[in-house]
Amino acid sequence: MRSSLLLVPFALAVAVCAGAPRAADPNLCDVPGERPDLVVGDIVSVNNYGVTDGVASYSLGSDTCNLGTCWVDWFASTTAHPVFTQNLYRLSDGRFEQLGQSWAVHRFFALSNPGCSTECEPTDGTHLGVNCSTVNSAGINGAQAYMGPKSEIDPSKGDFPFPFATQNQTGDVLYKRLQARTADLADPGASYFVEGHTVAADDAVAENGGNNASWRPVVVVPVGGSHNLNAVETTRLGQPAIEAWREADPLVNLDRVRVPGDGNLIVGSRALPVGDGMWRYEYAVQNLDSYRSVGSFSVPLPTAAALAQEGFHDVDYHSGEPYDGADWGFETGAGRAEWSTSSHDENPDANALRWATLYNFRLDTDAPPVVGEVTLGLFRPGVPGDVLATAVVPRMCNGDGSCDAGESACGCPEDCGSAPATELDCGDGVDGDCDGLPDCVDSDCCGGAGCEADDLDGDGFPACLDCNDADATVWTAPGEVATLAVDGPDPSAALSWAPPLAPGGSDVEYMLLRSSSPTDFGSAAICLDSGDPSATTATDAGQPAPGTCYGYLVGAKNACPVGQGPLGGDSAGYPRLAQCP
Repeated sequence: MRSSLLLVPFALAVAVCAGAPRAADPNLCDVPGERPDLVVGDIVSVNNYGVTDGVASYSLGSDTCNLGTCWVDWFASTTAHPVFTQNLYRLSDGRFEQLGQSWAVHRFFALSNPGCSTECEPTDGTHLGVNCSTVNSAGINGAQAYMGPKSEIDPSKGDFPFPFATQNQTGDVLYKRLQARTADLADPGASYFVEGHTVAADDAVAENGGNNASWRPVVVVPVGGSHNLNAVETTRLGQPAIEAWREADPLVNLDRVRVPGDGNLIVGSRALPVGDGMWRYEYAVQNLDSYRSVGSFSVPLPTAAALAQEGFHDVDYHSGEPYDGADWGFETGAGRAEWSTSSHDENPDANALRWATLYNFRLDTDAPPVVGEVTLGLFRPGVPGDVLATAVVPRMCNGDGSCDAGESACGCPEDCGSAPATELDCGDGVDGDCDGLPDCVDSDCCGGAGCEADDLDGDGFPACLDCNDADATVWTAPGEVATLAVDGPDPSAALSWAPPLAPGGSDVEYMLLRSSSPTDFGSAAICLDSGDPSATTATDAGQPAPGTCYGYLVGAKNACPVGQGPLGGDSAGYPRLAQCP
């Protein structure tokens, strides 16, 4: 039996479909609007493994929930499973700091417990069903064989290699586990908190990564030469640990920033008077799931302001993670105070603020506080190069009627006048219209006069429109594949398609997926090897079982950092979600 179908972009190419359709499954992601939503529902316990050379080792027991409307993949032998990280924090003398972190625990089997809801939709363990939860004891989350480096994970997409590095490797009591210095736990006036954070690819694709972390208070109890961490009160579901700072002090300002095409950063700030006309500014920046990471942190500071002291605090990496632990440098000038690490070009393993970590910045100055903006310079290359966050900052305005160095219409209109509606000078390094986008990054200037030199790779696309301005062969992700046709499947299916009308670069490759379920190109799909990834034809010798059918999906990709083109929509107009490694 043969069939030949010509299809609109990304409609399904179906071969030999027969028999009655199967009943709807409430767990499948097969209805427009359905999404998984993974969250740490509870931190249930803390294991203490002991102390080596003044460093203590712990792990957290966790209950992970799916609050979404379709299931979460949980496959043991592929990358389609979640990972889980564990962190420890301290609040002391108004300073909220991270004391320790673990490697990422890979999760291999999902239970079907009613920990989230009494309406759990059970599965066979290869998925976490809707409204279901799965408990991992502290022992499992401390099992070193299941723990891999965070450095190989892109949390914004849930991507990581599999098998992961050091899989099945074990070591001493500290190896890979949540670690903290015992001296940091011996503060009787401090409050302590633990945090669990989970990441998964299908949850990230659904853009539900913003609630993946939850925290819980712990009480530190000295035991011999170590300290137990006893969980108390309740877990704050879906809240990153920095929220504990604001819960303890409602005057703490928190601002969450979504990096375009990436993940979430959260900036906490607080200003406190310290006497003699001086103010202490405390900043805590938590990178929830940004792969691009943060390489610099800049605060407005009047040129004439007195600066008494500054400080920086980070958290140690361990167990062979490759990152340089050098403290960030500090400098002032041009109306700002800035902390920074080495650039990505200088050292890709520099001490950037990476995912699931929190760094602190602080300074004492005589400039009084006002609500303004801080600048977070992104570490990995891309557009934009930085993002702004609302925070408590030193006031950049002396009210003398003169627009002094460091003052601008954005923060000092009484001295500098009102900001113009658009960017007027595209080469002065100033955000003239106060929209957070200076010079050629601003759409007012992008591609216009004065920004021609911003096209570093000479491909005709300025940096603000180029996905990689260091590579002239690519400028944007490709568009949809134009058509998909199939002839088969007897004796095999012959597929062909047209290249995207907008390739976005000089070289385009294609991914080809085959699914045993016409509505599921996630768990039911496999990636086919066409032999030549740049070819627009392929052959599939696979045969569907009697009474079933195969569906095919083709997508284009290029060398952009986010180089996969759109996958079109299904018959209901719902965007398709699928990806090959």
